[in-house]
Amino acid sequence: MLLAALLAVGLGTPADSTLIRFLSINDFHGSLEPRSYGWSGGRQVGGAAALKATLDSAAAECRCAVFRLDGGDQMQGALASNLVYGRSVIEAMNAIGLDAAAVGNHELDWGIDTLRARMRESAYGWIAANVFDSVSGRRPAWAVPYRMLERGGHRVAVIGYMSARSKAMISSWAGAGLVWRSGRGAIRDVLDAVRRERPELTVIVAHEGAFCDSLPCRGEVVDLALELDSTEVQLIVSGHTHSLVNTVVRGIPIVQSRSSGTAFGIADYIRRSDGSTGWRIRVETTWADRVTPDSVVEAIVAKYRPMVDRLAKAKVALLRDSLLRRGDQFALGNLIADAQRAVRPGTDFAIMNNGGIRRDLYPGQLTYNDLFELQPFGNNVTRVWITGRGLKEVMEHAVRSGRANFHISGLTVRYDPRKPVGERVVEMRRTNGTPVRADRTYILALSDFLQTGGDGLNMLRDLPNRRTGSTDLDALSAYLKRLRQPVIPPAAKRFISVVP
Repeated sequence: MLLAALLAVGLGTPADSTLIRFLSINDFHGSLEPRSYGWSGGRQVGGAAALKATLDSAAAECRCAVFRLDGGDQMQGALASNLVYGRSVIEAMNAIGLDAAAVGNHELDWGIDTLRARMRESAYGWIAANVFDSVSGRRPAWAVPYRMLERGGHRVAVIGYMSARSKAMISSWAGAGLVWRSGRGAIRDVLDAVRRERPELTVIVAHEGAFCDSLPCRGEVVDLALELDSTEVQLIVSGHTHSLVNTVVRGIPIVQSRSSGTAFGIADYIRRSDGSTGWRIRVETTWADRVTPDSVVEAIVAKYRPMVDRLAKAKVALLRDSLLRRGDQFALGNLIADAQRAVRPGTDFAIMNNGGIRRDLYPGQLTYNDLFELQPFGNNVTRVWITGRGLKEVMEHAVRSGRANFHISGLTVRYDPRKPVGERVVEMRRTNGTPVRADRTYILALSDFLQTGGDGLNMLRDLPNRRTGSTDLDALSAYLKRLRQPVIPPAAKRFISVVP
């Protein structure tokens, strides 16, 4: 894939010279500390201090104008960030030297007022061009559509773009009065305004992603690029899908660098020996053991460490096996759904959205920090009173894509993905084998995010409901402590396709 991208945009030669280098990250999610992953062979990856040192090294080696960009979702997701509503991450990113950042959907998790406070503290610009007031049709004051950056005699326009599906991914109160529009049409006026300023390059920083596990790459950022032209946009820095993207669409390079500071993108705008220009793109891993951590950023991280450590290191449970998010149904999702159903006696079922399951878990001791990174949003477990008929509507929504994007507890659902949307659920049975009756009322546990219409579950908004007083994180922690150790979660699928 890397070779294909290089060939498509112009493979460099020793005579090439780099005019501008763009260093990019995305979906940092508060990952101030380095950590090891299942794929890293025990080596530490990422961390803000190592990221700063790594980016500084990449900037110094090119001897050119360098711009540092971020694809959004900077703050939400780690204790050192969430306990101070992202302030620690802003301090670190200021020291890292970001020039501009897309507003990600999780930037709105603590509300617009908190986002604006973090924006005021930022030494870099936050940008979002495709979000609008639902009444006036104008962009809200906090949604600056683009920034013009200048360095080393080079002038670059950077346009921000949020996921067009943001409304379904944030709490209803945070997105009230806002609408997100998609595609070139949503930013046409911005492209026109930028063109009039005649920058050398125009870059879109998009909190919208793609997957390239099969070719061609697919995803909303690819769809956006298909509507654009390389004469009006020359580079897209992507985010949101936590994937590795290094591709070219309609002559426009697109780069995304996994997530959590574990990787970074290098996009070089080059002049070839024949005088023509092109791009050289690569994505590299942020190995913490390859650099000396930056002392300024390390001091920032250290300042918040005592606040976090005592809580983070608390032991919760022992895990026997790795719990990985593979496919649409996995044991970790079953475990979380079971935990939410267990919060209050008498709860019949529970449902958990896959998008709220944020990391894998590995064998051995589970700490509070592990569980926090798994479920960092602080959603309240809520009980909803729903008929069997209404429950079927929820399950139809869960399999609308042809596969299940949710996990359930207390229930087995058989569905036929060949049937029309809304008619795919063939059978719903309780764990004891009895069928769900359309006219009976049941109690369904779920997060308040889902209860208020998150992930498209709008049918739940007006149903009778009551909060339990327990967060999803507290529910999981308490449930794990009650289980026999080491914990062995149920692996059997609960959404079952009738098509082999």
